[in-house]
Amino acid sequence: MVIYVRNDSPIAVEYRKTILSMSLNLKYLLKTLLYRYTPGGWGYYRYLRSLKQSDYVHERDKHPVRRKHQRDEGWKAETRDGLVYRDYGSYDEYVQHQIQKFDEILKMGVGYTNTIVTTYRKRFHRRFRHLSNYLGKDAKILCAGARQGTEVEVLRDLGFRNAYGIDLNPGPNNQWVVEGDFMHLAEADSSIDLFYTNAVDHAFDLDAFFKEHARVIKPDGYAIYDIGVDAKGGIFEAVSWDSDSVVFQMMLKHFRRVVKVESESDWQWILLREPIKG
Repeated sequence: MVIYVRNDSPIAVEYRKTILSMSLNLKYLLKTLLYRYTPGGWGYYRYLRSLKQSDYVHERDKHPVRRKHQRDEGWKAETRDGLVYRDYGSYDEYVQHQIQKFDEILKMGVGYTNTIVTTYRKRFHRRFRHLSNYLGKDAKILCAGARQGTEVEVLRDLGFRNAYGIDLNPGPNNQWVVEGDFMHLAEADSSIDLFYTNAVDHAFDLDAFFKEHARVIKPDGYAIYDIGVDAKGGIFEAVSWDSDSVVFQMMLKHFRRVVKVESESDWQWILLREPIKG
């Protein structure tokens, strides 16, 4: 017996969605295998590894701003609303400090081993694998502080064709990320379906940081914030806190709904919806 199913029937629509999902996940899996097992790296990461400068001596050659801002040096003495900020003399000093991270990684040739790249791809896949429950594949997704753009590439692999990234220092020949500042976004008001960042602790001013993101997200749009657990006072972090609840409470000043919260061994991520404008 042959059963005919109309192309516009719920069964046919669901079947096409399933096939599309399987093909997109296959793309992600195949690329992840290439990143994991290709000797010397694959794709853009192979190129990034080629930029290592063999004559670079970090303590001798690092940017002057890095002599002030070390892990335990360059912080303000006082705590403000449960937060401690770096003692930047100006916004330009903040920008100069932040852009050094990618420069140093490239010069020293660290951070892009096959194992590291695949570990981050898997983490981002865990973050984004359920997004199709909330967003269409044509959603405009902005990844901020994206550096080389691993999260953007994973989103594209999963079919979100309008995902893109910004960073103060996107590095050379970056197809996923353009230059931009998550404290001062170029995007129009209410233009973004989903905002994502894992660089909360790199904010110059945390309240202004969330307010600016709420400005560009659509009224029924989403934000995902990835927060490192017990990641206090790192080399390039601009703000530190003793309790994650301080950050969560600040988020809730700028979003009406908490959709989902999940935790891993060293990360927590929060899916928020309906930004509060103002």
